[in-house]
Amino acid sequence: MRKSFLAAAFAALLAAPAGADPAADGAQAWRTLTRIDLEAHYQLLKRDHPGASSEAGDPAFVEALEAAHAEALGRADRVTTLTGYAATLAGFVHALGDSHINSYMSVLPRTVDWTGIVAARRGAGWVVAADEPKLTGRELAGAEIVSCDSRPVADLAKDVLRFHANPAVAAEQALFGGWLLVDDGNPFLKRPTACVLRKDGVESTQTLTWKPISYAALRQQYWKTPIGHAGFGVRPVAGGGYWISLEELDAKDQPVIDAVKAQAAAIRDAAFVVVDLRGDGGGDDAYGRALATALMGEGFVDDVLGPSSEGGGCASVFRVTPGNAAFLTRAARSFGRNGDATAQKEYEKGVADIAAARARGRDLTGPPRCAGPAKPPVSRRRPSLAKAPILVLSDAACFSSCINTVWFFRDLGAIQVGQATDSDTHYSEVRDMVLPSGLSTATLLTAIIPDAPPRIGPFEPKFAYGGDIAATADLEAWVAGQVVPQLKRQGAAAWE
Repeated sequence: MRKSFLAAAFAALLAAPAGADPAADGAQAWRTLTRIDLEAHYQLLKRDHPGASSEAGDPAFVEALEAAHAEALGRADRVTTLTGYAATLAGFVHALGDSHINSYMSVLPRTVDWTGIVAARRGAGWVVAADEPKLTGRELAGAEIVSCDSRPVADLAKDVLRFHANPAVAAEQALFGGWLLVDDGNPFLKRPTACVLRKDGVESTQTLTWKPISYAALRQQYWKTPIGHAGFGVRPVAGGGYWISLEELDAKDQPVIDAVKAQAAAIRDAAFVVVDLRGDGGGDDAYGRALATALMGEGFVDDVLGPSSEGGGCASVFRVTPGNAAFLTRAARSFGRNGDATAQKEYEKGVADIAAARARGRDLTGPPRCAGPAKPPVSRRRPSLAKAPILVLSDAACFSSCINTVWFFRDLGAIQVGQATDSDTHYSEVRDMVLPSGLSTATLLTAIIPDAPPRIGPFEPKFAYGGDIAATADLEAWVAGQVVPQLKRQGAAAWE
C-alpha cells in the first residue's frame, strides 16, 4: 500500500534533529500539506473542469477560480493545524458558487464548541431552533436572533457559511445554518461573545458561553437537518390522489416508473398527483423525465421540453482530458454492474465523444451552447394525457439532477409545493479525486449541459410549507385539505 503524503510528512517531523521546535515544525508541516492539496485541487479544476476551457467561453468561472485560489493561498500561509487545513480547502471550493465542487474530509471532528444554541434559517431571518438551557441559563427555543457582537446576524451567517456552503442560496442556509453558533475550530473566524435575541416581542442580550460537545451528540440530539425522506413507491392517498416518491434519481426509480405505467389510467384521472422529491440530492434526471413521460405522455413531454439527447436533442459536452475519459470509463462499468443501462450508455457515449474530439484537436466534445431542434408552437403541442393536477414536492435537499427534474415538471405545468430547491449551474457529471495528503477528497464537474442556462434554480414553490417537511402524514393532509382546494378555487389561473 502506498504511503500517504501525510504519513510521510509526519514521519519526517518525528525524525527532526534534536533541538528543533516541534510546534513550529508541526505548523510548517500543516502549511505544506495545505498548499500541496490546495494546488492539486486548483490544477485539477484548471485542467479538467469544462468551465476553465477557453472553448467554454466562461470568463466568470475562470475569474472566480483564480480569485478563490489567491484567497486560499493567503489562508494557507496561516495554517497551523488540521482545522486550518480543512477551513482553507472549504473556503476555496465554496467560493466557486457550485456545491458540486467540494472538498470532503476523510475524518470528522470528535468534538466542537457550541453555545447551547443551534440556529436555523426561518423565512428571511434566523432563530434558535434548539437549545440547552443548562448552558444558556434559560429557554431560548423559537427566539429570533437579531445580531451578534453588534453585527446583523445576516453578516455573521455570510462569514460562517462561506466555509460550509454557498451562503447566497436559501436552501444551503437551511441545510448548513446550524454552524452559525457552532465552532469547528476554524482559525479564520472570530466567534461572537453575545447575541441580541427577540422573543415574544422583547429583546434581550444573551452572553455566549462556549463549551465542547461531542459532534455526534450535537447532530443526534440538537441539530435536526430540515429535510424529508420521500422513499420510493406509488400509493393512493386520502382525497382521491396518488403519491409518487423518488428520493434518488437512479436505477431504484425504475420500479416506481413501471408501477406508474401499470396504473397510468387511474393515476392520470386522479383528483391530484404528488411527485415527492424530498431528500433527493440528484443523480440522473433522465429518470425524472421518464416519470413525467409516464404521467403525461411522450408526445406532450417532447413537445414542451424538446427531444431527449437520445431522441435527437442536445447531448452533454465533456472536457477532453485523459482524466475525464478514465472517469467516464470507470463510471460506465459501475453503472453496468448495478443494472443502470441508461447511465451506462450515456457515459460510454461520453468516452467515445472524448476520443473523437481529441482526434480533432478540440478541448470540448461539442459546442458549449445548443438550441436543439425547434419545438412546435403551443397551439400545435400534443396534449398532456394527465387530467389530474400534478404537484412536485421539493425540500432544501433538492440539488443537481433533482433541480433539473423540478425544472422539467414546472415547464410541463406542474405546481411546485413544499420548500425552495438549491441551485447549481449548467456544468454536470461529478468526478472525485483523493488529494495527495489522503486527508480529503476533491470533486469537480466534467461536462456542460449545452441547452441549459448558466445558472439553474433556485426554484421557489407556489405553495410553501411552513411545517416539518419530514412529517409525511401532515404533508398529505396539507396537500389534500389546503393546496388542492385552493387550486380548484383558482381554476386555470393556478397553472399559469
